[in-house]
Amino acid sequence: MEHSDDPDGLAQARDAWLSVVRAHHECSATLAQLLEPLGLSVLQHEILLNLRVTPGLTQQHLSRRCFSAKSGVSMIVAQFEKDGIVHRTRSEQDQRAWSLSLSPAGEILAVKAAAVQADVVQRMAQPFSMAELDLLRIRMEQSSEHLRQMRDEVNKS
Repeated sequence: MEHSDDPDGLAQARDAWLSVVRAHHECSATLAQLLEPLGLSVLQHEILLNLRVTPGLTQQHLSRRCFSAKSGVSMIVAQFEKDGIVHRTRSEQDQRAWSLSLSPAGEILAVKAAAVQADVVQRMAQPFSMAELDLLRIRMEQSSEHLRQMRDEVNKS
């Protein structure tokens, strides 16, 4: 969209922001639809994949990595434990916390979920060259940092 009456670029920035939001929404909706046959939600998938990559996470670390409330992660972990997907043991670093790991059944489910995610990511990345993907990653990391700094400034005041 052309915005000649917008010298500060606010409309252009808004349009770019909306395209990021739209892409995120489409990615989440597609992922949710494709995970459904596995009986998984997007958050359950995130929990499985995080535990697959980093066994031994605590629920607190897991909730931060999944950008989700600790209570939501706790409910899912409890159900996963009941279903034999996750094992809990006392953390060696903090005896008050639980260290989480996947059971063999959880590992199988996580591999299936990772394959779904790989298909979605591959489709999402199809229109881009490797250089464009690298630039997109760099720019989104920069945007994330600017927003984090904005929150920090608000928290200081």
